[in-house]
Amino acid sequence: MKRTSLYILIIFLSTLANTVFAENIDYGLFIKAFPFNDQEKTSLVLENNQPIKLKKEMTMTFDMNVRKDNVFGIVFRIITDRKDNIDLIFTVGENDKRYPMLVVKESVYMISEEVVCDKWLPVSITLSSEKNEISIVYDTTELSVPFELAHANNAMISFGLCPFQGFTLYDIASVNIRDINISHGKNPFRLWKLENHDGEQTIDQIAQIPAITTNPRWISDIYASWDKIYSKQIKENSLFAFDPNKNVIYIVSPDSKEVISFDTETKKEEIIAVRDGLVAANAPNQIFYDSRKDRLSSYNLDENIVSHFSFSSHSWSNKTKSILEHGYWNNTVSYSPLDSTLISFGGYGFYKYNNDLIRLSLDQKSIKKSNLPEIPPRYSVSSAIVNNTLYIFGGRGNKSGRQELSPRNYYDFYSVNLLSEQINKLWEINQDSISSEFLPGENLIFDDKEDCFYVFTSKDGGTLLRIRKDRAGYEQVSFSVNEDLTSHYLYTNLYFSPGQKKFYALMNKIKTDKSAEVAIYSLNYPPITINISSTSLQEADEDYDTSHWIIICGVLGLIAALLILYYLVRKKFENRRSGNRQENGIKEVKNISSDIEEKADGKLMEQEQVYYDFSKQSICFLGGFNVMDKNGENITGLFTPMLKYLLVLLVLTTVKDSKGISGRKLIQLLWYDKNEESAKNNRNVYLSKLRSVLENVGSAEIINQNGFWTIKFGEDIICDYTEAVQLFTAIKDRDTQDQTDLDKLLELLLRGVLLPNTEADWVDGFKSDFSNLTIDILTELSQSDYYKLTDDLKLKIADTLFLHDYINEVALYLKCSIYFNSGKKGIAKTVYDNFNKEYSNLLGTKYKYSLTDVVEGKNIEH
Repeated sequence: MKRTSLYILIIFLSTLANTVFAENIDYGLFIKAFPFNDQEKTSLVLENNQPIKLKKEMTMTFDMNVRKDNVFGIVFRIITDRKDNIDLIFTVGENDKRYPMLVVKESVYMISEEVVCDKWLPVSITLSSEKNEISIVYDTTELSVPFELAHANNAMISFGLCPFQGFTLYDIASVNIRDINISHGKNPFRLWKLENHDGEQTIDQIAQIPAITTNPRWISDIYASWDKIYSKQIKENSLFAFDPNKNVIYIVSPDSKEVISFDTETKKEEIIAVRDGLVAANAPNQIFYDSRKDRLSSYNLDENIVSHFSFSSHSWSNKTKSILEHGYWNNTVSYSPLDSTLISFGGYGFYKYNNDLIRLSLDQKSIKKSNLPEIPPRYSVSSAIVNNTLYIFGGRGNKSGRQELSPRNYYDFYSVNLLSEQINKLWEINQDSISSEFLPGENLIFDDKEDCFYVFTSKDGGTLLRIRKDRAGYEQVSFSVNEDLTSHYLYTNLYFSPGQKKFYALMNKIKTDKSAEVAIYSLNYPPITINISSTSLQEADEDYDTSHWIIICGVLGLIAALLILYYLVRKKFENRRSGNRQENGIKEVKNISSDIEEKADGKLMEQEQVYYDFSKQSICFLGGFNVMDKNGENITGLFTPMLKYLLVLLVLTTVKDSKGISGRKLIQLLWYDKNEESAKNNRNVYLSKLRSVLENVGSAEIINQNGFWTIKFGEDIICDYTEAVQLFTAIKDRDTQDQTDLDKLLELLLRGVLLPNTEADWVDGFKSDFSNLTIDILTELSQSDYYKLTDDLKLKIADTLFLHDYINEVALYLKCSIYFNSGKKGIAKTVYDNFNKEYSNLLGTKYKYSLTDVVEGKNIEH
C-alpha cells in the first residue's frame, strides 16, 4: 500500500513537472509509416521484447498525435499468450472519413469519434479477466466489449509495425506517441515517457525496463536536426532575402534578369522573369525584403543607390548600373522599423576590414556613415536590432584593419545605442578556449521570450548557437549540417518564420571557377541544447531563463511539501502499528556530537568514526551505481543506461589517466554500432544531457582538450571511487603514515565492489584492476607492521578481501585466528565451514587445511 501510494505520487509529480515544460519542447516517438517503405517503418515493442503480465486487470494509457500522412492502419497490437490479437486500427468510413476501430481477433468494433489530426489526445485500453471484458477510451469516447480473458496470463505489446512472428502488419498509421503508462489495477507498473532515449531503446521510469524500437525517429531529436529542403546551382554573386509572412526565400540574379521564389512550406520554386530595371547591389547579400510594402529592396553602399522590386510589375525601380567596386563584402545589415533604415556594420574591401556604421534610409535614399573605433575592424559579422540597440557578434579582422597584418577571429559581443552611438562591450571569449574556429552568419535572431539570440555559424560544418547578453559564451542548439564549407567565398544567413516556428539556414558557396551553389536547411523551433563545451563557455549557462527557474522552484517546492506530508502520514501510520518501542525495552539514542553510543546491554563503547557523508552531492560506484543531488534526493533514476555508461567511462578513464579518453575511443566503446556522423551526434547529445543532470549534484566539468575527454568534480561533489584510488596511491607509495587514511579506505571499500550491476566488456577490466589493487595492498598491509592494526581493523580488511575474493586465504586466516583466539571458536568454525563450502563449489576439491592449520597460519605465506 505504501509503495503504491509513493508510485502514484511520483507519477503525479512527474506529470505535473512535464506539463510545465511541454509547451517548450515536444517529445515522443514519431512512428514512420507510409510514404516510408516497409524497411524504414517504425516498430516499438514494450518490456524489452518480453511478455507483460496481465493479472486480474491491466490498463495501458498513452497520448497520441495523428499525422495527416497516412490515417490508415494499425496503432498498437496486443498479442496474448493464447495467440489472440487486440488492435487499435484506423479505418475508412463514409465520404473518406477516418475512424478508430477496436479489433479483437477477427471481430471489429467501430468507435464513433472521427479521427482528429495534429492534436495530442489520450487513449487507454483495459483488459479485465475478472469481468472478461476489454474496454477502450479514445479521447472522450468509451467502448466496452466482452471477451474471454480468464486463461490469458501475459501479452506482448507493440506500436507501429508489429514484428511478432505470424502477426506482422505493414499497414501502420502515421502517429506520434508518448507517455505510455501500464498499471495493474491501481498499481503503477511501467511508465515509458518516450522522451529520453539511447538510440533504439528508451527506459521506463519505474523499473528501468527498456522499450525497444526499430527505425525510430525521436521527436526531441527533430528539434536538433536540420532538414535539407533546397539546393541549386546559381549564378555567381546572387542575392538572398526572406519574407517571414509568406515564408518565401528569394534568390535574385546579379544580372537583374530573374528572381527565384522558393516557398519553404510547399517546397516549390517559381522563376520570375524581370521585365525592367536593375538591381542596385554591386556584390552579394546587398538586399532586403521590405514587409511594409511587400517588395525587395536592393542597395549599394558605395554609390548610395536603392532599387525596389515590384512583384506586380516584375520590375526594378533603378535604371542606373553600378560602376564602383564593392567595399563592404560580408558586412552585416539589420533593418530598423522605427525609422525604416538599414543599419550596416563592418565588411571587407580594398584589402582592409572596416568598423563603419552606415545608415541607409530606404525611403529618402539618404546615407550616413560614422565610425565605431571601440570595435576592432572586421567582416563576417552578425547583428540584430532590438528597440534602439544594435547587437554585434563575432567576425574576423584585426585592430589595424589591414589584411596583411595577421587577421583573427573574434568571439565577442557588443551593444550599440543607435541614438547616441554609445558602445558597450558585453563580453568576449578567449580565442584559445575555442575548440574549433567559426564565423557567424549575417543575422542574429532575437528571441524575446527567452531573452537570447540565435546565430547560424560555420562551426563543424554549420551549427546553430544560442548566445545571451549577460553571459559570456554560447550553447550549441543543433546538430551539425555537416556541409563542406570549403569555398573561395562563403555567405551564410539565418532566417526565422514565426508562423511555422522554424529556422532556415542558407549557405551560398562560390568556388574559384566562379561556379556557385545555394543550400537551404530547416530546423524546428524551439531548439534544444546539444553540447556545452567547457572550452567555449566562460560561465556555466542555464537551460532556462529566470521565469523557468521560478516555475521549477515552484514545482520542486510542491514536490517537497507533498513528500514531507506523505512521510509524516506514513510515520504516523507506522508508529500506530508498532506501538511505543521504548515500552518493549528498546531504546535508540543517536547523538552526532557525542563520542559514545549506548548499547542494549548497557555498556559504553567508543562510537566508530564516520569519515564520509554520501547522503547528498555524491556519485558512488562502490557497492552499486548511485547518485545523490544537492538536496539529498536520489537521482539515480535520471541516468538512462547510456547516460550511466558515459559518466562511468569518463570517471574511470580520467582516474586511470589524467589525459582522459580520446573522442574516437569514446565512440568505439559506446556507439560502435553507428556511423561516424550519427555517433558524433549521439556523443554530443549525451554529453549535453550529462552536464545538465550533473548540475543537480554540484560543480562538474566535462573537458575536451586536444581530442581527449575528461571529467572533473568540484570540491562540493564526492565520489567514493576517486577517493578510494587516491587513498590507494598514497598508501601504496608510502606517502602517508596517517592511520586515518587506512580507516577512510576501509570505510570506502566496505561499501562493496566496483559497479557490481554494471555489465559491459570495457568495465570488466576496470573492475578486475580495482579488485587486484584492493587485494594486493590490503594483503600487504595485513602482513606488515606499517600500520598498527587492531583486531577490528584486521576484521575489516578480511571482510573487504572476501568481497573481492570469497575464497581468499588471507581473509580466512585473519577472521578465524581473531575469533578463535578471542574465545569465539564457534564463530571461527562457521567462517571456516562457509569458506570450505565455497572453495569446494568453485574448485571441485576440498580445502586442504584444517581449521587448526588456518588458525596457526599454515595457509598463508609469512
